[in-house]
Amino acid sequence: MRNTYSNPRRALLLAIAAAGALALQGGAAIAQQAEAPPDTVLTVVPAPGATPVHFTDADLADLPLRSFQTSTIWTEGVQEFSGPSLATVLAAAGMDDGVRQIRLTALNDYAVLIDMEQVEADVPIVANRMNGATFSVRDKGPLWVVFPYDSAPRYRAESIFAISVWQLRQIEAL
Repeated sequence: MRNTYSNPRRALLLAIAAAGALALQGGAAIAQQAEAPPDTVLTVVPAPGATPVHFTDADLADLPLRSFQTSTIWTEGVQEFSGPSLATVLAAAGMDDGVRQIRLTALNDYAVLIDMEQVEADVPIVANRMNGATFSVRDKGPLWVVFPYDSAPRYRAESIFAISVWQLRQIEAL
């Protein structure tokens, strides 16, 4: 996980940019702070107006992982999905307990709103591995919000399918 303070060099650069922004009273320097590093696979905005937290694949792999096997309406046969739970990712980004709704956005700008009541401790997961390997944009990756569809009828509902965002790129607290 990368935030403003996890990398001393980045923190120094951001501090310089922030000082420049204050001196110039310009928005361009502030916008540069929010730019994601090139290896970012997921950006989480933990509160409205908060500094984005950028995750690499390695950052996600360092979080506690969940795995399960399930079929989906988008793939053939049973697949094994693994990755951190969405709740774990939100907690790692410092999302406030008071957040009631989040927006998930895909690479193609498909976006859905999720009430936090739908986010359980272990379900859904932000899958960054399918059958033990990373998966490409062509295969709905590199991140896919996945539920254990075969484990209970409640996960086989159209409302759940609609929030199973593949090619996830951003999560934003509303």
